[in-house]
Amino acid sequence: MTADIFSEAPALGAPPPRSHVGLTIVAQDPTVLGDDGRIVTAPAQVPWARLEDGPRTARFHVVDYDVSTGALADPAVLPSDVDRFADADDATLCSDFAFHAQQVYAVAARTLATFESALGRRLQWGFAGHQLHLVPHAFSEANAYYSWNDRALLFGYVPDEDGSAIYTCLSHDVVVHETTHAVLDGLRRRFLEPGLPDQAAFHEGFADIVALLSVFSLRPVVEVCLGPANADGRISRAKVDREHLRRSVLTGVAEQLGDVLTQGRGALRQSALDPPPPGWADDPAYVAPHRRGEVLVAVVLDVLIDIWTRRLQPLLAPESGHVPRSIDRPRAAEEGAKAAGHLLTMLIRGLDYLPPVEFEFGDLVDAVMRADEEVAPDDDLGYRDALLGRFERSGIVRPSGTGHDLLSGRFVPRYHGLNFAAIRTDGDEVFRFMWQNADQLGLNTAYYTHVESVQPSQRVGPDGLVVTESVANYVQMLELTAAELEAFYGAPLPVHLDPATPLQVFGGGTLVFDQFGRAKLHIFKRLDGWARQVQRLEYLHKTGLYDRSGRLGFSYGEARGQAFAELHNSDPGSGEAW
Repeated sequence: MTADIFSEAPALGAPPPRSHVGLTIVAQDPTVLGDDGRIVTAPAQVPWARLEDGPRTARFHVVDYDVSTGALADPAVLPSDVDRFADADDATLCSDFAFHAQQVYAVAARTLATFESALGRRLQWGFAGHQLHLVPHAFSEANAYYSWNDRALLFGYVPDEDGSAIYTCLSHDVVVHETTHAVLDGLRRRFLEPGLPDQAAFHEGFADIVALLSVFSLRPVVEVCLGPANADGRISRAKVDREHLRRSVLTGVAEQLGDVLTQGRGALRQSALDPPPPGWADDPAYVAPHRRGEVLVAVVLDVLIDIWTRRLQPLLAPESGHVPRSIDRPRAAEEGAKAAGHLLTMLIRGLDYLPPVEFEFGDLVDAVMRADEEVAPDDDLGYRDALLGRFERSGIVRPSGTGHDLLSGRFVPRYHGLNFAAIRTDGDEVFRFMWQNADQLGLNTAYYTHVESVQPSQRVGPDGLVVTESVANYVQMLELTAAELEAFYGAPLPVHLDPATPLQVFGGGTLVFDQFGRAKLHIFKRLDGWARQVQRLEYLHKTGLYDRSGRLGFSYGEARGQAFAELHNSDPGSGEAW
């Protein structure tokens, strides 16, 4: 047995293990061409993993099965030590199914790594399983979605005018978008449950934001966005004007698919280019998840442009009284990529500070501010001010009364009989803490309460500051009829709601503990916030979101698996179909 163990050791002189490998990907989609007229590609840095054919790793498994034809393609053979598509021509990129397998694997793995790096831990999927299946040619349909039931990302394809096919799996934006849905489902699984209108919109909007900022982080694509450079590699300073940056190709999502599905009108999220109108929150046009999610996209794009133009100012400053008329394109692109990467990290870090239920857009602003203050207390570059200001101008403000600083001195926790090591990892120990401190935490112990997860986090700030925390999520639930809600709690029923309708209402919160097991932050949505509960029920009632048993507000259970397919169906007039 000892000999067998030592036989597995690497041979002397073998190359050292690597943390990342470079794999060629289509950097945006096949319609985006570089200065040489070829599809823009990029060497994506993907975390190293032992590959089996497919490819298949501990986290991903590419299965090339087409349900429309019943065809199962052979697993792609991708060497672990060389990129076989580094010099591939455009025809190969568009037609070779092995490259399609590499594309979905590399982009999905890179996206997961971005989340794990920002949150400081390995992430779990929202389903019972370790591997997310990636199906690059799942069906002949203009759609792509995350399926909880299948533990998979399913990518469709549509015929083009010339008789070839357009594959959604070749769109970097689409793959990132769907991977983000899967990651969010693992982080906040109840955001897929019937809730306030912002909740479903957040899934769509945040997935678009991650896709857009991920594209911005690829410098070759940013250079294409900025336009051709002169012989010295410079571009006119007008190319980095705010409006030019806003209307560039990178502010759209899935250009190629959008051209097909919208009769050539271009990207699928064009309305995200414009600020939301006053009163958008109560406008019926902004009820649909895609349209409402675009409010988040529009605000974040404005923040990105604010940060990018701020970083460009030193490059545009007058030198010896002379105002430069041009700017170095690679340097301008680099500043854009850095701005996008920093903003994306800020937004992802905030996910840990969100409540586990009843999400509203203001919760995201509050969470991002709190998380960033922990790792970058000074905010020397003013990123938090830029983000907070843009959200406030769009009517999205930080909520009051939904977060308590437990280190302020007003909260005196009781830790008698608790294990400080266990409280950082064990849901039962967290529940004991909640039980002992229920009165100070504002918890009504009469409601069913369950600690759903306790996750460690180790985040590194820009100055090297390491913040070690544990994040616990708990949920409270109450089941009753509409008549009981009105009689017992005085909450008025939505118009035309049958008093006999069974209801399920939620509350919950996030508890953050420091590295010593001390409680430092409590973010919550009280179950007995009846004004919010009535608002939620009115929305669900008006939009007909009853389950198959005629109940309102209940968990979707097994039916949740097709929720994203339904989300990605076209809304009338939206110009969207994925």
